[in-house]
Amino acid sequence: MTKSLQDQLLALGMVSKKTAKKADHEKRIARKVPTKGPSVQESLAEVQAKAREAKKAKDQALARDRDEKRARAERLAQARDLVLAHTLARGSDAERVDYRYPYGKKIRPFPVVALIRDGLAVGRLGLIEIDGQMHIVPRDILERARERVGADVFTYIAAQQAETDDGYPPIPDDLDW
Repeated sequence: MTKSLQDQLLALGMVSKKTAKKADHEKRIARKVPTKGPSVQESLAEVQAKAREAKKAKDQALARDRDEKRARAERLAQARDLVLAHTLARGSDAERVDYRYPYGKKIRPFPVVALIRDGLAVGRLGLIEIDGQMHIVPRDILERARERVGADVFTYIAAQQAETDDGYPPIPDDLDW
C-alpha cells in the first residue's frame, strides 16, 4: 500500500509531527467553516413569520370587505324601509292620468291622479324604483334614501324643484313675448 504524502514526509523527516498535526487540524477546521447566511432553523422561522403576516393581512382584508358589505346591506334595508313607509298611493284607476318621465333613453308613462302628477312635475314628489316597482315619495324622503345608498342602487326620478311655489306654472326660457 502506498502511504499518504504526509506519512512519507514524516518518514523521511522533512516534516515534524507537530506541523503534520497542525495541517490536519487546519484541514478539519476548513471543512467545518459555517456557511454565510442564516441557518435552517432561522430561515424556517423567517418563512413561517412571513406566512403568518400574509395570512393576518388577508384575514383583515376579508373582514373589512365583509363589514363593508354588511354596512351596505344595512343602509339599503334602511332606505328600502324608509321609502316603503312613506310611499304615496297612485289614486283610483278612474282618475289616473299619465305622468311621463325619462327612463334611460325612453320616456315611460306612469298613471297617477292629477294632484300627484302636479307634485311630480314641480318636484315636490319624486319616483324611486325599488325591486322593479316604482314608488311615489316626498322629495325629502327621496333625498334621504339617495344619501343612504347612492344613485347606483335605486333609480331616482325627480323634477327640478320650483324655487317659488306661487301656484303659477314656470315660464319657459325660450318663450318670446
